[in-house]
Amino acid sequence: MIDEKLLSQAVGIIKSSKEIVVFTGAGSSTESGIADFRSEGGLWSRYNPSIYANYHYFLQDPSKFWEMHNELVEILSEAQPNLIHHSVVELEKLGKVKAIITQNIDGLHQRAGSTAFKDIPILELHGSYLTLGCIECNREFHFDKIDTKNVKFPICECGGYIKPNVILFGESLPYGVLENAIEACQTCDCFLMVGSSLLVSPANFLPRIAKNSGAKVIFVNRDNTIMDNLADVFLKGSGGEILIELIKKVK
Repeated sequence: MIDEKLLSQAVGIIKSSKEIVVFTGAGSSTESGIADFRSEGGLWSRYNPSIYANYHYFLQDPSKFWEMHNELVEILSEAQPNLIHHSVVELEKLGKVKAIITQNIDGLHQRAGSTAFKDIPILELHGSYLTLGCIECNREFHFDKIDTKNVKFPICECGGYIKPNVILFGESLPYGVLENAIEACQTCDCFLMVGSSLLVSPANFLPRIAKNSGAKVIFVNRDNTIMDNLADVFLKGSGGEILIELIKKVK
């Protein structure tokens, strides 16, 4: 059950805000059937990330990564945007959103319609599975244009390994994405976090940056986080159910 008092406080913050940063983590995609990698039964329970999702291992032998990634792509390609993603679009329509920052690689914000708002950036901290690139010549590919099922691993015409534009352990974040995310948090008036454990750095620095810059902070999450003390309002429960009620009351 949603705490109506806390919901009312969050509604007040949203109504008075004009520059909201929406920050989404794995919990915003679990409601689309994409299990949190770190959860029981998640990807890391079947594939050791220090091997299968490690950039240095990828350079030595990409086949292990592709074994894992091909399974993941089947899950991602079947997933559909949920109430969280659609609620963010509604916030955008109200002219409230400054930027969307996500830890997810699934492209569900775009598929929900967020790309219709061209002046609102979607900053994908950990990249996206929808595009691939050659690590040698930097040629770009769309994921459905590359055969990854009938080969041990895909290779570019130049001979370089092809890799999805997702960030592996031991690899730097996409150039400019973190910097833009920090800038957005420094200049927002509200930081709305949905579905993140806030355990992964540097992404978990962002709510504190927003708070220290004067923004109100709202957490929407099924579980407590290690940064709950930063939240002006913590709404505990299903992100989709909470955001739908939040949007109804904000309109």
